[in-house]
Amino acid sequence: MQILTLALKDLKLLLRDRTAAFFILAFPVLMGLFFGMMMGGSSGSSRGKMSIAIVDDDKSELSQAFVDALAKNSSIAVVPADFEAAKESVRKASRTGMLVIPQGFHKTAGILWEPQPELQLGVDPSRAAEAAMLEGFVMQAMSELIQHRFQNPEAFLPSIVQAREDFAANTAIDPLTRQLGSTMFAALEQFVGQAKLDAADDSPQAATEGATSAGIQLAQIRKLDVTTQTVPDSVSAQTAKLRSRWDISFPQAMLWGVLGCAAGFAISIARERSAGTLQRLLASPLGLQRILLGKALACFLASLFVISLLTLLGFALKMRPESFPKLAVAAVCTAACFVGIMMTVSVLGKTEQSVGGVGWAINLVMAMIGGCMIPVMFMPEFIQRVSILSPVRWSILAIEGAVWRQFSWLEMAWPCLILIGIGLAGFALGSFILRRSQLSSH
Repeated sequence: MQILTLALKDLKLLLRDRTAAFFILAFPVLMGLFFGMMMGGSSGSSRGKMSIAIVDDDKSELSQAFVDALAKNSSIAVVPADFEAAKESVRKASRTGMLVIPQGFHKTAGILWEPQPELQLGVDPSRAAEAAMLEGFVMQAMSELIQHRFQNPEAFLPSIVQAREDFAANTAIDPLTRQLGSTMFAALEQFVGQAKLDAADDSPQAATEGATSAGIQLAQIRKLDVTTQTVPDSVSAQTAKLRSRWDISFPQAMLWGVLGCAAGFAISIARERSAGTLQRLLASPLGLQRILLGKALACFLASLFVISLLTLLGFALKMRPESFPKLAVAAVCTAACFVGIMMTVSVLGKTEQSVGGVGWAINLVMAMIGGCMIPVMFMPEFIQRVSILSPVRWSILAIEGAVWRQFSWLEMAWPCLILIGIGLAGFALGSFILRRSQLSSH
């Protein structure tokens, strides 16, 4: 009962400090809403450039011009690859899609009166929106080939001659139409041969627009069947489990609140030490152990309150935890962990200013590498390895395991045991240092 009374006293004092109350209650809510709105909706949607593997079986100047036209698109990242490597990259969701340029592409691509070469397009089946966009980008790049043909008339001339001869020899066409067609091709041949089609002329653009408005097919696209194989630890596999934009942002917000609790109570212990309040408490029958347990209980309850408050707010915003019992266990383990960290931080300085500075410096480092600002799964691989040193990473992992990662109890055990271990070690270390400092001061 004495420990609970001490805890309630510390909670009242903390809430009277408006700055501390802001960082414990208001700041985490703002962070959760901010990062949630940045997610822009369900996290399964794609962001940034579409990575496309290009298989160029033609290896001609024209196929390279086509690839260059695709690469100019700011929404596409083009990566050369062979067929099997390209298909495997799409199957494992490391690339959005693949495009195969067939042999002989250069013979008819961009020539309006010739059948267009058949391009093979394979896209991750879960990304239908990107597939439709990619088809549009392919058509756009093919339209640029028409301009490329007109800007290189000498390469264009043989196809005109061949088309004129084929048209004249086609007996299935009535004589009058054959005569008119032959005349048209002869005139075009003479125009190309003599005028050389100045590259700055408007005719390439006009030809492209005319072809599009006339409904001429600029490319034939055949869909490749690419069955996606989801790698369990990949980002796409993890984000596929998300049901709400708040599933990622609110666990982050919870940790900001818990960090605020740990910093606030560490500063309060330093304040009581420098003001002599702790000395007066030690003169009472309570003893140092009960006093520290009271501080720990107050920090523990404040952390649980912040996590509960943000869970309720997230629930109102349609965040639906997979398991409330697992979330409760994750919350208890997280709170216990940061009680221990609070106790250690409280003895890292002699004044409340020094403890506050050191405490928030430690908190920010733990937050940055632990996923409070950028989710760990989106970080570079090196930072992901370093993040295992941050208790914030394990806290967020435990909470996410209950909210959206669909952790089993066995999977929950590992991060929870780490958090409990850090909490016990931190509490023991902080208590030991504080006890020694009090004994040395007598």
